[in-house]
Amino acid sequence: IIGFTELAQRKGVNEAQMHDYLRKIDASSQHLLTLINDVLEMSRIESGKMELVTAPTDLVQAMEEIKDLFMQQMEQKSITFTVDTSRVTHRWALCDKKRLDSILLNLIGNAYKFTPEKGKISVQLLQTGATIKNGFYELHVKDTGIGMDKEFIPKLFEPFEREKNTTVSGIQGTGLGMAIIKKIIDLMNGAISVTSEKGKGTEFTITFPLQLTTVPAALPVQADNQGASLQLDIPNTKLLLVEDNEINREIATMLLEEIGFQVDAAEDGKIALEMLTTSPTDTYSAVLTDIQMPEMNGYELTKAIRSLDDGRLSRIPIIAMTANAFQEDIQNAIDAGMDGHVAKPIDSKKLKETVIRVLQEKGNSNLG
Repeated sequence: IIGFTELAQRKGVNEAQMHDYLRKIDASSQHLLTLINDVLEMSRIESGKMELVTAPTDLVQAMEEIKDLFMQQMEQKSITFTVDTSRVTHRWALCDKKRLDSILLNLIGNAYKFTPEKGKISVQLLQTGATIKNGFYELHVKDTGIGMDKEFIPKLFEPFEREKNTTVSGIQGTGLGMAIIKKIIDLMNGAISVTSEKGKGTEFTITFPLQLTTVPAALPVQADNQGASLQLDIPNTKLLLVEDNEINREIATMLLEEIGFQVDAAEDGKIALEMLTTSPTDTYSAVLTDIQMPEMNGYELTKAIRSLDDGRLSRIPIIAMTANAFQEDIQNAIDAGMDGHVAKPIDSKKLKETVIRVLQEKGNSNLG
């Protein structure tokens, strides 16, 4: 990142070179972000802070979503990719879907990285049995990739361990993914095993129990965000952005203004509260706030707003926009009285979808 930034700032750089440098900076940034997130995840696991958050989950649908996510990549590499759930008899169970997705993304992502063109990757979720309360499942991820030495397999789930042939092949990785997967599976009271042969491929097998449940009486309805912008008078909708970091404040303001919103910015919660209470009641349609700030943090700001005597101000939509992006952080934001959560680094699409969804749900936008 530093190297390509330095190259981009030199005199005489043409547009094509600049785009190439920016593309490489972006790729390196994403890799660095993955490493940081994995390190933080391992830290939380080792300190005993990771907990499973279970909810009724359609396991078959979850597998279909993963299939859709990878299919285009697989086609680009001419890999035959199959996902089989035909042997699942109880598709609804209490599951931490985010953690299940993490396992699938890691295992299938590795299979994709280490499988050459025109190879094969198969994923199968099957049910091996059930009691009145629990279902017993097996997940298989099999590839025809480069395989592993048998001597390396016992080290596979140790943090930062990567086999020599993967590090010299130019394939990037943090060396933490498998260690995290192992910890998640342990929390699920499951087990993972692997068989592999050099030059022929690898198969991971995961066994785990889940508490069975029935189809929820009322499934959550997802907002149609593609058409949502047509229902809001976005150019006349003003947002209050609360962010103490100048660079983050500038980026968020630009992203929101590109969507079409008007934006006022405050450097901390105390200033934001003053701006909110001294402006006409219908000035702002929502507040987007960082969590960690001097003077008054995001949670304190939310509590203060929710305690205001003015009913419209006390009910104004509040969205957390923070690097605190773990599941418990999202829950903390909800518990504090917030209506949405956007993780940093900010994804412009996710930001737009969240703001529009919250404005629609709360019915608090300035419609003129």
